[in-house]
Amino acid sequence: MYITARVNKMSKKMKALLIGFGAIIVIAILLGAYVALQPKVKWWKPATAMEKPNVDFSKLNSTVVFIRTPQDNDSIDLSTGNVSSDGRYASAILLSLRWYDFHGGGYDDIVANLTAYAERLKGDYILQKLIISYQYGSEDEYGYTDINYVSTAPAYFQGTNLWFDRSYNKHGGDNMIYQLMYEHRMVAVNKDKINTDFYGVSFDIEILLLDSLSQHLNHTIIFTVTAYYGHPSLLGWQDMHELKTEVVLKIVPGGEKE
Repeated sequence: MYITARVNKMSKKMKALLIGFGAIIVIAILLGAYVALQPKVKWWKPATAMEKPNVDFSKLNSTVVFIRTPQDNDSIDLSTGNVSSDGRYASAILLSLRWYDFHGGGYDDIVANLTAYAERLKGDYILQKLIISYQYGSEDEYGYTDINYVSTAPAYFQGTNLWFDRSYNKHGGDNMIYQLMYEHRMVAVNKDKINTDFYGVSFDIEILLLDSLSQHLNHTIIFTVTAYYGHPSLLGWQDMHELKTEVVLKIVPGGEKE
């Protein structure tokens, strides 16, 4: 009786172990199938590293105004910048206007450079991602203001410790470019969870003004940089924090130059 009961008890334990192992195998198979079905991301890292800009943000306003006139078919030297800090991290944005082309007939454009970075000030938090986004001052402006393109050539696009998703977008074309033009954001990811003090990106953009000066319309574009940082673990990112900073570009119509 004792031997039989002990055998039965061991048999129950064996069955429980087998069920447990079976459950683990099923979960592993399902997890593997899930991972296999996920679309593969085409990660891209800029060929040229970005250096931290030597800028005194205290001397810059967070809003810049550009007066648009027919004769301003020339280079521009206007900048706006801002930096925010929570003691652990600083996030910064710098927008520099470089060139204005007056075409007339309802189509002008401004070439600018947008620089964004996150810097660790203290502690052991690691940057997860930077999101660069923009919005217009009103719903009406979506009809006559546009961000046209980003050149990914090394001379125009730089980045440090950040990667970008350049997979094929189902709507057509490059996912990074599509998101910037149509979703009004660009996501820069610390894909390898690099533990360092500086992460940044700098690229050129073209701002299209799809109205004529005779309409006397204003353009307002708000550019925002959001830094997300925390502690990476086997279970994902933990103890996450968010830090935002922004600048405002105002484009106003001007009259004839004297």
